[in-house]
Amino acid sequence: MSVDRIAENMKCRHLLPLIAALVVAGLGASAGLAAAPAGTPCTLCLYGPDNMAFDAAGDVYLVDSDHKTRSRVLKLSPEGKKLAEWHVFPLIPGRDNGPNGIGLDADGNILVADAQGVLKLSSTGSLLTTFGTQPETFDDERHLAVGRQGDIFVTQAHENLIQRFSPDGRLVASWKRGQGSGREQLNRPEQISAAPDGNLVVQDWGNHRMVTLSPAGRTVSTFDATKDVPLKLASISGACVDQDGNIYVADYQLYRVQEFDPHGRLLTTIQNTPGNVLFETAPYSLAIDLRGNLYSGDGLSVVKYSRDGKLLARWR
Repeated sequence: MSVDRIAENMKCRHLLPLIAALVVAGLGASAGLAAAPAGTPCTLCLYGPDNMAFDAAGDVYLVDSDHKTRSRVLKLSPEGKKLAEWHVFPLIPGRDNGPNGIGLDADGNILVADAQGVLKLSSTGSLLTTFGTQPETFDDERHLAVGRQGDIFVTQAHENLIQRFSPDGRLVASWKRGQGSGREQLNRPEQISAAPDGNLVVQDWGNHRMVTLSPAGRTVSTFDATKDVPLKLASISGACVDQDGNIYVADYQLYRVQEFDPHGRLLTTIQNTPGNVLFETAPYSLAIDLRGNLYSGDGLSVVKYSRDGKLLARWR
């Protein structure tokens, strides 16, 4: 049984890194994976690394959570050294807990989507404010992006909802769409990125596609991110946009990252090769820094690699 099917049956997609780590030994031979050596020491001792954001100095802001009792935001140097960590996520009975989406605003404040809403932290990790805290507003799968004008866009997967907040946390607009695969429908929107032209690129998880929206929420274009394989073999797990507007899509079942141009034409495929193992488990998230380096949460580690698929670093 596939990793994602196990997790879906358990209703716990946030357990995918742990589940994958447990079954990777059985999948590795056929999928070309290499499990981490037994007893490999950890420096960061990650719980479940997921989404990332980057400042102008190249420092990495990483959400790390098992979505149960352990949750934090880590600030890492470009070399992966821990500079700070912040634990500001209270437990909410009956709900998944911990941070998910993350971004930085123009003042260097850290914005994190959590079960209680969007938290704005100072650059030193002090809680400044929380917004979007209505019980009906947030579910357990949400991501965020900071737009060119400073507005904050938040996706809520189970609601097929995207919300736009002003830089000070005021709700400006809500775009809720019917569930389906039509041009004006969504099926669990997750990762969201701000493109250089001001548009928004959304990972439409349930439809295995990418959707580009205008800042006003109108559909600009869509493309199938897994059109080269049967849908049952694929599951996109992260996406990001570079400074040229090219779109990168991670697939945790196919153990690959693909680069597309803004119109959905395939440019590059990055994946494991016999002499270059990037993903020991699978790419469960995807981010790109200002220098064009790619990052993925990979089980209980973070892998940093170039756009041509060269392994640059692995942080545990």
